Amino acid sequence: MNSSPEHPSTAEKVERHRAFLERRSVLRPLLGFIHGWEDISKYVRDTVQFYPAGPVTLQTFTAGRFGPMYADYVKTISRSDDLFRTLEPLPFFPWAEAAIGCPITYTGKNFWSCPIEETKSDEGLKTWIADLRRGLASQSGASDGSGFEAAAQAFAAREACASWLTIYGALLNLLGEQFGSQWPIGQSILRGPLDLAAAVLGEERMIYLFFDQPALMKELLELATKVFLKFIALHRHRGSSFRNGSVIGSYYLWVPGRCLRLQEDAMALLSPQVYREFIHPLDCHIASAADYTLFHLHSTGMHLLGSLLDNPGLQIIQVSKDEGVELGSILAGLKTIQAAKKCLVLKGRFNAEELRLAKSNLDYRGLCIQAVIRDQQEEDGVCSAFG
Repeated sequence: MNSSPEHPSTAEKVERHRAFLERRSVLRPLLGFIHGWEDISKYVRDTVQFYPAGPVTLQTFTAGRFGPMYADYVKTISRSDDLFRTLEPLPFFPWAEAAIGCPITYTGKNFWSCPIEETKSDEGLKTWIADLRRGLASQSGASDGSGFEAAAQAFAAREACASWLTIYGALLNLLGEQFGSQWPIGQSILRGPLDLAAAVLGEERMIYLFFDQPALMKELLELATKVFLKFIALHRHRGSSFRNGSVIGSYYLWVPGRCLRLQEDAMALLSPQVYREFIHPLDCHIASAADYTLFHLHSTGMHLLGSLLDNPGLQIIQVSKDEGVELGSILAGLKTIQAAKKCLVLKGRFNAEELRLAKSNLDYRGLCIQAVIRDQQEEDGVCSAFG
Protein backbone atom coordinates (compact mmCIF):
# COMPACT_ATOMS: atom_id res chain seq x y z
CA MET A 1 0.00 0.00 0.00
CA ASN A 2 1.19 3.50 -0.78
CA SER A 3 -0.69 6.66 0.26
CA SER A 4 1.22 9.45 -1.50
CA PRO A 5 -1.21 11.47 -3.66
CA GLU A 6 1.38 11.69 -6.47
CA HIS A 7 2.00 7.96 -6.56
CA PRO A 8 0.63 6.09 -9.62
CA SER A 9 -1.31 3.75 -7.33
CA THR A 10 -3.78 6.57 -6.59
CA ALA A 11 -6.03 5.26 -9.38
CA GLU A 12 -5.88 1.78 -7.84
CA LYS A 13 -6.87 3.21 -4.48
CA VAL A 14 -9.83 4.98 -6.06
CA GLU A 15 -10.91 1.63 -7.49
CA ARG A 16 -10.67 0.03 -4.03
CA HIS A 17 -12.97 2.75 -2.70
CA ARG A 18 -15.42 2.08 -5.53
CA ALA A 19 -15.42 -1.58 -4.58
CA PHE A 20 -16.06 -0.59 -0.94
CA LEU A 21 -19.00 1.66 -1.85
CA GLU A 22 -20.50 -0.95 -4.18
CA ARG A 23 -19.97 -3.68 -1.57
CA ARG A 24 -18.15 -5.94 -3.99
CA SER A 25 -16.50 -9.18 -2.93
CA VAL A 26 -12.88 -8.39 -2.01
CA LEU A 27 -9.90 -10.23 -0.55
CA ARG A 28 -9.60 -7.83 2.39
CA PRO A 29 -11.36 -4.73 3.73
CA LEU A 30 -10.10 -1.20 3.23
CA LEU A 31 -7.41 -0.60 5.86
CA GLY A 32 -6.39 2.70 7.43
CA PHE A 33 -4.05 3.53 10.28
CA ILE A 34 -4.73 6.50 12.55
CA HIS A 35 -1.89 7.58 14.84
CA GLY A 36 -3.86 8.60 17.92
CA TRP A 37 -7.33 10.09 18.32
CA GLU A 38 -8.14 13.49 16.82
CA ASP A 39 -7.19 16.51 18.91
CA ILE A 40 -5.39 19.81 18.54
CA SER A 41 -1.99 18.31 19.45
CA LYS A 42 -1.96 16.53 16.09
CA TYR A 43 -1.69 19.92 14.40
CA VAL A 44 0.52 21.98 16.73
CA ARG A 45 3.24 21.01 19.20
CA ASP A 46 2.69 23.89 21.61
CA THR A 47 -1.06 24.09 22.22
CA VAL A 48 -0.67 26.76 24.92
CA GLN A 49 0.94 29.19 22.47
CA PHE A 50 -1.41 28.29 19.61
CA TYR A 51 -4.11 30.75 20.64
CA PRO A 52 -4.69 33.06 23.65
CA ALA A 53 -6.45 31.23 26.47
CA GLY A 54 -9.90 32.56 27.31
CA PRO A 55 -12.94 33.66 25.27
CA VAL A 56 -12.48 33.39 21.49
CA THR A 57 -13.07 36.66 19.62
CA LEU A 58 -13.88 37.04 15.95
CA GLN A 59 -11.32 39.81 15.65
CA THR A 60 -8.39 37.50 16.39
CA PHE A 61 -9.75 34.36 14.69
CA THR A 62 -8.78 34.94 11.07
CA ALA A 63 -8.07 32.37 8.37
CA GLY A 64 -4.62 33.72 7.52
CA ARG A 65 -3.15 33.09 10.96
CA PHE A 66 -3.54 29.32 10.47
CA GLY A 67 -1.65 29.05 7.17
CA PRO A 68 1.74 28.26 8.81
CA MET A 69 0.12 25.55 10.93
CA TYR A 70 -1.12 23.75 7.82
CA ALA A 71 2.25 24.17 6.07
CA ASP A 72 3.82 22.19 8.93
CA TYR A 73 0.95 19.72 9.25
CA VAL A 74 0.97 18.56 5.63
CA LYS A 75 4.52 17.29 6.11
CA THR A 76 3.26 14.73 8.61
CA ILE A 77 0.13 13.21 7.06
CA SER A 78 1.38 10.74 4.42
CA ARG A 79 0.51 7.17 5.37
CA SER A 80 1.00 3.82 3.65
CA ASP A 81 -2.58 2.62 3.73
CA ASP A 82 -5.76 2.66 1.64
CA LEU A 83 -7.06 6.07 2.73
CA PHE A 84 -6.89 9.53 1.15
CA ARG A 85 -5.86 12.08 3.79
CA THR A 86 -7.74 15.36 3.70
CA LEU A 87 -7.18 18.85 5.00
CA GLU A 88 -10.16 20.38 6.81
CA PRO A 89 -10.86 23.83 8.29
CA LEU A 90 -9.66 23.36 11.90
CA PRO A 91 -11.52 20.12 12.70
CA PHE A 92 -10.92 20.64 16.43
CA PHE A 93 -12.89 23.92 16.43
CA PRO A 94 -16.69 23.91 17.20
CA TRP A 95 -17.72 25.76 14.04
CA ALA A 96 -21.45 25.10 14.07
CA GLU A 97 -21.74 25.83 17.80
CA ALA A 98 -20.00 29.19 17.27
CA ALA A 99 -22.19 29.97 14.25
CA ILE A 100 -25.40 29.36 16.16
CA GLY A 101 -24.24 31.79 18.85
CA CYS A 102 -22.57 29.72 21.58
CA PRO A 103 -19.66 31.42 23.37
CA ILE A 104 -16.38 29.64 22.60
CA THR A 105 -13.46 29.40 25.02
CA TYR A 106 -9.91 28.19 24.45
CA THR A 107 -8.45 26.41 27.49
CA GLY A 108 -4.86 26.22 26.29
CA LYS A 109 -5.49 22.64 25.19
CA ASN A 110 -8.73 22.73 23.22
CA PHE A 111 -11.77 24.81 22.18
CA TRP A 112 -15.08 24.36 23.99
CA SER A 113 -18.53 25.84 23.58
CA CYS A 114 -20.81 27.00 26.41
CA PRO A 115 -24.63 27.18 26.55
CA ILE A 116 -26.23 30.52 25.70
CA GLU A 117 -27.23 32.45 28.80
CA GLU A 118 -30.31 33.94 27.14
CA THR A 119 -31.87 30.51 26.56
CA LYS A 120 -31.97 29.49 30.23
CA SER A 121 -35.57 30.70 30.49
CA ASP A 122 -38.40 29.72 28.15
CA GLU A 123 -39.18 33.35 27.34
CA GLY A 124 -35.52 34.08 26.66
CA LEU A 125 -35.34 31.04 24.39
CA LYS A 126 -38.42 32.19 22.45
CA THR A 127 -36.86 35.62 21.89
CA TRP A 128 -33.52 34.09 20.90
CA ILE A 129 -35.19 31.73 18.42
CA ALA A 130 -37.16 34.60 16.87
CA ASP A 131 -33.96 36.63 16.45
CA LEU A 132 -32.10 33.70 14.92
CA ARG A 133 -34.98 32.97 12.55
CA ARG A 134 -34.99 36.59 11.30
CA GLY A 135 -31.26 36.54 10.85
CA LEU A 136 -31.21 33.31 8.88
CA ALA A 137 -34.11 34.52 6.73
CA SER A 138 -32.15 37.66 5.86
CA GLN A 139 -29.30 35.44 4.67
CA SER A 140 -31.51 33.27 2.46
CA GLY A 141 -30.20 34.80 -0.73
CA ALA A 142 -26.56 34.18 0.14
CA SER A 143 -26.19 30.40 0.19
CA ASP A 144 -22.74 30.67 -1.36
CA GLY A 145 -21.37 32.39 1.74
CA SER A 146 -21.34 35.93 0.29
CA GLY A 147 -23.06 38.93 1.81
CA PHE A 148 -23.41 37.41 5.28
CA GLU A 149 -21.92 40.39 7.12
CA ALA A 150 -24.53 42.84 5.83
CA ALA A 151 -27.40 40.42 6.28
CA ALA A 152 -26.38 39.75 9.88
CA GLN A 153 -27.21 43.31 10.93
CA ALA A 154 -30.84 42.21 11.05
CA PHE A 155 -30.37 40.21 14.19
CA ALA A 156 -27.89 41.97 16.46
CA ALA A 157 -25.84 39.36 18.32
CA ARG A 158 -26.66 36.75 15.71
CA GLU A 159 -23.97 38.23 13.44
CA ALA A 160 -21.83 35.43 14.84
CA CYS A 161 -23.43 33.06 12.34
CA ALA A 162 -22.44 35.19 9.39
CA SER A 163 -18.95 35.84 10.65
CA TRP A 164 -18.08 32.24 11.47
CA LEU A 165 -19.39 31.10 8.10
CA THR A 166 -17.21 33.75 6.47
CA ILE A 167 -14.10 32.56 8.32
CA TYR A 168 -14.86 28.91 7.52
CA GLY A 169 -15.25 29.83 3.84
CA ALA A 170 -11.99 31.79 3.91
CA LEU A 171 -10.21 28.76 5.34
CA LEU A 172 -11.65 26.59 2.56
CA ASN A 173 -10.26 29.09 0.07
CA LEU A 174 -6.85 29.15 1.76
CA LEU A 175 -6.59 25.36 1.88
CA GLY A 176 -7.72 25.02 -1.72
CA GLU A 177 -5.33 27.64 -3.03
CA GLN A 178 -2.26 26.48 -1.09
CA PHE A 179 -2.75 22.72 -0.93
CA GLY A 180 -5.68 21.73 -3.17
CA SER A 181 -3.47 20.61 -6.06
CA GLN A 182 -1.98 17.89 -3.84
CA TRP A 183 -4.47 17.09 -1.10
CA PRO A 184 -8.27 16.80 -1.08
CA ILE A 185 -10.06 19.40 1.05
CA GLY A 186 -12.70 17.89 3.31
CA GLN A 187 -15.53 18.93 5.59
CA SER A 188 -14.61 19.80 9.16
CA ILE A 189 -16.24 18.12 12.16
CA LEU A 190 -19.68 19.74 12.18
CA ARG A 191 -22.26 18.82 14.80
CA GLY A 192 -25.80 17.92 13.77
CA PRO A 193 -28.99 19.68 14.95
CA LEU A 194 -29.39 17.60 18.10
CA ASP A 195 -25.82 18.32 19.19
CA LEU A 196 -26.32 22.01 18.43
CA ALA A 197 -29.47 22.07 20.59
CA ALA A 198 -27.48 20.46 23.41
CA ALA A 199 -24.75 23.08 22.96
CA VAL A 200 -27.23 25.98 23.05
CA LEU A 201 -29.26 24.75 26.03
CA GLY A 202 -27.04 22.35 27.93
CA GLU A 203 -27.88 18.66 27.85
CA GLU A 204 -30.11 18.55 30.95
CA ARG A 205 -32.30 21.48 29.92
CA MET A 206 -32.55 20.10 26.40
CA ILE A 207 -33.96 16.79 27.66
CA TYR A 208 -36.61 18.52 29.77
CA LEU A 209 -37.67 20.74 26.86
CA PHE A 210 -38.41 17.75 24.63
CA PHE A 211 -41.29 17.04 27.02
CA ASP A 212 -42.12 20.49 28.47
CA GLN A 213 -41.80 22.60 25.30
CA PRO A 214 -41.89 20.23 22.30
CA ALA A 215 -42.99 22.91 19.82
CA LEU A 216 -40.18 25.20 20.93
CA MET A 217 -37.65 22.37 20.60
CA LYS A 218 -38.80 21.66 17.06
CA GLU A 219 -38.30 25.32 16.18
CA LEU A 220 -34.77 25.30 17.59
CA LEU A 221 -33.87 22.05 15.84
CA GLU A 222 -35.20 23.35 12.52
CA LEU A 223 -32.97 26.43 12.77
CA ALA A 224 -29.97 24.34 13.85
CA THR A 225 -30.47 22.25 10.71
CA LYS A 226 -30.35 25.40 8.59
CA VAL A 227 -27.11 26.50 10.25
CA PHE A 228 -25.56 23.08 9.56
CA LEU A 229 -26.62 23.15 5.92
CA LYS A 230 -25.13 26.62 5.43
CA PHE A 231 -21.70 25.12 6.12
CA ILE A 232 -22.40 22.31 3.64
CA ALA A 233 -23.39 24.92 1.05
CA LEU A 234 -19.96 26.53 1.40
CA HIS A 235 -18.35 23.26 0.35
CA ARG A 236 -20.51 23.10 -2.75
CA HIS A 237 -19.46 26.56 -3.87
CA ARG A 238 -15.84 26.62 -2.69
CA GLY A 239 -14.78 23.00 -2.45
CA SER A 240 -12.68 21.34 -5.12
CA SER A 241 -13.11 17.90 -6.64
CA PHE A 242 -10.59 15.10 -6.24
CA ARG A 243 -10.32 12.41 -8.89
CA ASN A 244 -13.77 13.32 -10.22
CA GLY A 245 -15.26 12.96 -6.78
CA SER A 246 -14.63 14.10 -3.21
CA VAL A 247 -13.17 12.76 0.02
CA ILE A 248 -15.03 12.57 3.34
CA GLY A 249 -13.19 14.69 5.90
CA SER A 250 -11.71 12.89 8.95
CA TYR A 251 -12.56 9.46 7.51
CA TYR A 252 -10.63 9.82 4.26
CA LEU A 253 -12.99 7.89 2.00
CA TRP A 254 -13.21 8.82 -1.68
CA VAL A 255 -16.69 8.91 -3.24
CA PRO A 256 -17.72 9.61 -6.86
CA GLY A 257 -19.82 12.67 -6.04
CA ARG A 258 -20.60 15.16 -3.29
CA CYS A 259 -20.18 13.98 0.29
CA LEU A 260 -20.91 15.02 3.84
CA ARG A 261 -20.47 13.59 7.33
CA LEU A 262 -23.05 13.93 10.09
CA GLN A 263 -22.94 13.19 13.79
CA GLU A 264 -25.39 13.44 16.68
CA ASP A 265 -23.39 12.42 19.76
CA ALA A 266 -26.18 13.55 22.11
CA MET A 267 -28.40 10.80 20.69
CA ALA A 268 -27.02 8.67 23.53
CA LEU A 269 -29.43 10.62 25.78
CA LEU A 270 -32.58 9.98 23.73
CA SER A 271 -35.11 7.19 23.64
CA PRO A 272 -35.95 5.69 20.24
CA GLN A 273 -39.33 7.44 20.38
CA VAL A 274 -37.89 10.92 21.00
CA TYR A 275 -35.22 10.49 18.33
CA ARG A 276 -37.79 9.28 15.83
CA GLU A 277 -40.16 12.19 16.41
CA PHE A 278 -37.74 15.10 16.71
CA ILE A 279 -34.42 14.22 15.06
CA HIS A 280 -34.92 11.51 12.47
CA PRO A 281 -36.74 13.72 9.90
CA LEU A 282 -33.99 16.35 10.17
CA ASP A 283 -31.18 13.83 9.82
CA CYS A 284 -32.93 12.38 6.76
CA HIS A 285 -33.15 15.88 5.26
CA ILE A 286 -29.46 16.56 5.92
CA ALA A 287 -28.34 13.17 4.59
CA SER A 288 -30.17 13.82 1.32
CA ALA A 289 -28.07 16.97 0.73
CA ALA A 290 -25.16 14.94 -0.69
CA ASP A 291 -24.63 11.97 -2.96
CA TYR A 292 -22.84 10.06 -0.19
CA THR A 293 -23.40 10.68 3.52
CA LEU A 294 -21.44 9.12 6.38
CA PHE A 295 -22.97 9.02 9.86
CA HIS A 296 -20.50 9.02 12.78
CA LEU A 297 -21.83 6.83 15.59
CA HIS A 298 -20.56 5.95 19.07
CA SER A 299 -21.47 2.70 20.77
CA THR A 300 -23.63 4.73 23.19
CA GLY A 301 -25.99 5.46 20.30
CA MET A 302 -26.41 1.89 19.04
CA HIS A 303 -29.88 1.66 20.60
CA LEU A 304 -31.06 4.01 17.82
CA LEU A 305 -29.54 1.94 15.04
CA GLY A 306 -32.96 0.99 13.67
CA SER A 307 -33.79 4.62 12.87
CA LEU A 308 -30.39 5.24 11.31
CA LEU A 309 -30.81 2.27 9.02
CA ASP A 310 -34.19 3.68 7.99
CA ASN A 311 -32.48 6.85 6.74
CA PRO A 312 -32.30 6.38 2.95
CA GLY A 313 -29.64 9.07 2.56
CA LEU A 314 -27.07 7.27 4.69
CA GLN A 315 -24.78 5.05 2.65
CA ILE A 316 -22.00 4.71 5.24
CA ILE A 317 -22.23 4.14 9.00
CA GLN A 318 -19.01 4.81 10.92
CA VAL A 319 -18.83 3.27 14.38
CA SER A 320 -16.20 4.36 16.90
CA LYS A 321 -15.06 1.65 19.28
CA ASP A 322 -14.18 4.05 22.06
CA GLU A 323 -11.67 3.41 24.83
CA GLY A 324 -13.05 0.88 27.29
CA VAL A 325 -15.53 -0.62 24.79
CA GLU A 326 -14.98 -4.24 23.83
CA LEU A 327 -15.64 -5.22 20.24
CA GLY A 328 -17.78 -8.16 21.31
CA SER A 329 -20.28 -5.82 22.98
CA ILE A 330 -21.07 -4.02 19.71
CA LEU A 331 -20.56 -6.88 17.26
CA ALA A 332 -24.28 -7.61 16.88
CA GLY A 333 -24.90 -3.98 15.90
CA LEU A 334 -22.08 -4.05 13.37
CA LYS A 335 -23.53 -7.16 11.76
CA THR A 336 -26.95 -5.49 11.67
CA ILE A 337 -25.46 -2.55 9.75
CA GLN A 338 -23.93 -4.89 7.21
CA ALA A 339 -27.13 -6.95 6.91
CA ALA A 340 -28.91 -3.71 5.97
CA LYS A 341 -26.38 -3.35 3.11
CA LYS A 342 -24.87 -0.18 4.50
CA CYS A 343 -21.13 0.32 4.22
CA LEU A 344 -19.41 0.03 7.60
CA VAL A 345 -16.37 1.94 8.85
CA LEU A 346 -15.08 0.59 12.16
CA LYS A 347 -12.59 2.83 13.97
CA GLY A 348 -10.79 2.19 17.24
CA ARG A 349 -7.99 0.41 19.02
CA PHE A 350 -8.05 -3.37 18.59
CA ASN A 351 -6.21 -6.10 20.44
CA ALA A 352 -5.30 -9.38 18.77
CA GLU A 353 -8.46 -11.16 19.93
CA GLU A 354 -10.68 -8.35 18.63
CA LEU A 355 -8.95 -8.48 15.25
CA ARG A 356 -9.66 -12.22 15.09
CA LEU A 357 -13.28 -11.54 16.09
CA ALA A 358 -13.70 -8.94 13.36
CA LYS A 359 -12.13 -11.16 10.72
CA SER A 360 -14.35 -14.12 11.53
CA ASN A 361 -17.64 -12.22 11.96
CA LEU A 362 -17.65 -9.24 9.59
CA ASP A 363 -18.28 -9.31 5.87
CA TYR A 364 -15.39 -7.77 3.92
CA ARG A 365 -17.85 -6.32 1.41
CA GLY A 366 -18.34 -2.63 2.20
CA LEU A 367 -16.02 -2.82 5.21
CA CYS A 368 -13.30 -0.36 6.21
CA ILE A 369 -11.17 -0.91 9.30
CA GLN A 370 -9.52 2.24 10.66
CA ALA A 371 -7.17 1.17 13.43
CA VAL A 372 -5.99 3.71 15.98
CA ILE A 373 -2.38 2.68 16.57
CA ARG A 374 0.67 3.69 18.56
CA ASP A 375 3.49 2.26 16.48
CA GLN A 376 4.56 0.21 13.47
CA GLN A 377 4.20 -3.05 15.39
CA GLU A 378 0.48 -2.44 15.91
CA GLU A 379 0.08 -1.50 12.24
CA ASP A 380 1.80 -4.74 11.21
CA GLY A 381 -0.52 -6.68 13.48
CA VAL A 382 -3.61 -5.29 11.76
CA CYS A 383 -2.17 -5.98 8.31
CA SER A 384 -1.36 -9.55 9.30
CA ALA A 385 -4.86 -10.12 10.65
CA PHE A 386 -6.53 -9.16 7.36
CA GLY A 387 -3.74 -10.10 4.95
